[in-house]
Amino acid sequence: MSTLRLLADWLSLDLEAHSPIEIPNIGRDGLAVLFARLGYTKGAEIGVEQGLYAETLCKANPDLRLYAIDAWRAYRGYRDHVSQDKLDGFYRNTIQRLLPYDCEIIREFSVDAVKQTPDDSLDFVYIDGNHELPFVINDIIEWSKKVRRGGIVSGHDYYQSSRFDTKNHTVYAVDAYARSYRITPWFLLGTKSKEPGMVRDTARSWMWVK
Repeated sequence: MSTLRLLADWLSLDLEAHSPIEIPNIGRDGLAVLFARLGYTKGAEIGVEQGLYAETLCKANPDLRLYAIDAWRAYRGYRDHVSQDKLDGFYRNTIQRLLPYDCEIIREFSVDAVKQTPDDSLDFVYIDGNHELPFVINDIIEWSKKVRRGGIVSGHDYYQSSRFDTKNHTVYAVDAYARSYRITPWFLLGTKSKEPGMVRDTARSWMWVK
């Protein structure tokens, strides 16, 4: 059975609905469980920070070989973390946190690490790096090539900020890519409104099946 059909059956999805299709009562922790349920054993996270979500992915799936990719380097134009000492600390924390798991920690910029990854070699990618438009677009374009047919391309922080100077362009990048390449269906984890008692991450994740 195809990945899309499995997801539709498990999550009661109407695949003919207008995209993006919201999947209620699931966040990115649930996505990690879905990866395991699909039998995915090889994936990459782009933008690791302190390794918290990488750990979640590995805990949910003991058979997973995860490539944890982050430059952990301060550079001009990246506003999230500007202190190299802070980033070095994040890197050390990641190493310790992921020691129990089958992880390859790759300290490189995404644009460099992707060149070393064979096409169609991953079951999934989860993109959570620099959220400015050129970086998100480039990550989607280049890392999508690395995911096999039937695998999942996904990422974090699908939201629009009310701040005028926001540097999170994930919504614009994901929408433009999906529309340009006629990707349908594609999905958002959690509903737009926060319903009491329902799982819904503050910053939603997005995904589609390749």
